[in-house]
Amino acid sequence: MIHDLFAWLLATFVIGPVQAEFANRMHAAQAPAAIVQQVQACVVDGTTALVQRATGDPWWGIATTISVAVGLTDAKSVLAGASPACADAIAAVRPFLTNDAGKKDNVEV
Repeated sequence: MIHDLFAWLLATFVIGPVQAEFANRMHAAQAPAAIVQQVQACVVDGTTALVQRATGDPWWGIATTISVAVGLTDAKSVLAGASPACADAIAAVRPFLTNDAGKKDNVEV
């Protein structure tokens, strides 16, 4: 039951927003299919890694979810820290991630 709760919290507040942002920005920038597939694999693997970490350390899961929800922590950074594959995927997609002012997003990988 706790596993399901953490999976829902992370999917709602961390994974969902990141996945939507990646999809919108990569579609708008016409990113190559290989990068899109790499990011999709990262989201799947990252979700599993984040849920496992949150179930092993519930306080981390709660604190991270709240921190992302209120904007103190960047969801992309949380996802990039989930696994080495995610860090590589975030680095590959970085050229396609620009904020509204046209500046590159700061994603620490």
